[in-house]
Amino acid sequence: MADAPVLLENEQALSLRALGFLYLRLGAHERASRLFQTLTVLYPDNVECAQSLAAAELEAGRPEAALRRLDQAPLDKSDDTPLCCLLRARALWRLQRTEAAFTAMERFLEVRQAQEKATGDGT
Repeated sequence: MADAPVLLENEQALSLRALGFLYLRLGAHERASRLFQTLTVLYPDNVECAQSLAAAELEAGRPEAALRRLDQAPLDKSDDTPLCCLLRARALWRLQRTEAAFTAMERFLEVRQAQEKATGDGT
């Protein structure tokens, strides 16, 4: 969140994201979704905030909303991240679009392997 205008201090924004993940873990999906929506308004170009919102929508039982979020900026430009591919696969699976879900999962594996090769991390 370093390249965003200073709306919140970096530590504050990170704390809010951590709170959102805590909400998700506790099953408070609506609270998490609202918190991540607020963060995406404050930081519209931040990929991590957008990915977090997509994950919250998915956990809240709204795979269509998760897919819409994944198709919006800035995520439409970062579809080559493993997390975006995995979120897309999960959303498609929940929508019973199995063939598209398998394609997205294959893309996840390709991107993940390429990332491991690039970083030299084979774990």
